[in-house]
Amino acid sequence: MLDFQNISLDLKPTIDKYYYLYGEGSCQHSFAASFCLQSKYIDKFCVKDDVLYINREGLSDEKYKTYLFPMCDRDDRLKIKSAIDNIIEDAKNDNKKVKFETITEKCKDIVNELYPNNFIIEDCRDLYEYIYEAQTLMDLPGSTFLSKRKNINKFFREYADRLTIRTIEERDIPSVKELHVKWLNVDEERLKDKQLSLEIEALHLALDNFEALKLRGIVVYVDDVLAGFAFGSKVSEDYFDGMIEKGDINFKEIYKVLNKELIRLCCTMDTKYVNFEEDLGVEGLRKSKLMYNPIYLLKKYKVMEA
Repeated sequence: MLDFQNISLDLKPTIDKYYYLYGEGSCQHSFAASFCLQSKYIDKFCVKDDVLYINREGLSDEKYKTYLFPMCDRDDRLKIKSAIDNIIEDAKNDNKKVKFETITEKCKDIVNELYPNNFIIEDCRDLYEYIYEAQTLMDLPGSTFLSKRKNINKFFREYADRLTIRTIEERDIPSVKELHVKWLNVDEERLKDKQLSLEIEALHLALDNFEALKLRGIVVYVDDVLAGFAFGSKVSEDYFDGMIEKGDINFKEIYKVLNKELIRLCCTMDTKYVNFEEDLGVEGLRKSKLMYNPIYLLKKYKVMEA
């Protein structure tokens, strides 16, 4: 029997241990993301026999009970088989079938190997995650990134002494929250929209628990006015998840500056790779992410019990 618990800050060391070892650098395997998006995903956790189970209750429905792939040694097929059997039994207890959300290609192949013909597999291109070398994003070397370097240099020349860039501090939080609402371009009526309210709640949970979640981020000010902010968290020894970047587009090239400075101030000391998450099928976002030359896309799949 799997005894799931609601997410809480005191679970972070336990969950991080498994995510760091088996999460493949995915943004889905992030304690900070689960905590901040708790009203959306309603992630619940269980550790049993050295396996971490994650029930994504918020994405379950009448037919399927939704899980992330169990976190354990990927080379131990007996342990994985036992874990998936436990998940199948857990779902069956609720008269449901199993759905694995956003699992990696490695995990998808394990399911195929252990349960041939038992699961339906759906390729989710819109959920592929973009993985970059941290040093490349900071240096933007060679002719490939020439225009980006020029645009960033232009930004620094234009604002010069009026510009302040530093890591996020507690005094910045009210301004960050204010800019986020401005970026969403919402009025009181639209604030009632569930998706918008979830996004605002996620940001507030992140900022109000910044140190406890071990988040890292930056702010960019021009004339003491917040022009943009960005932050994220480590999801393994080698991977940093860039969770959010928001800027005032009245400051041209702000996103290029945020991207580069987040890496410079928060990543390059102890991070090899940066995950800038999925594009969700948004054409402009996909084009922008590809222009930064990811070293690979972390493929994602939905896997449903037949």
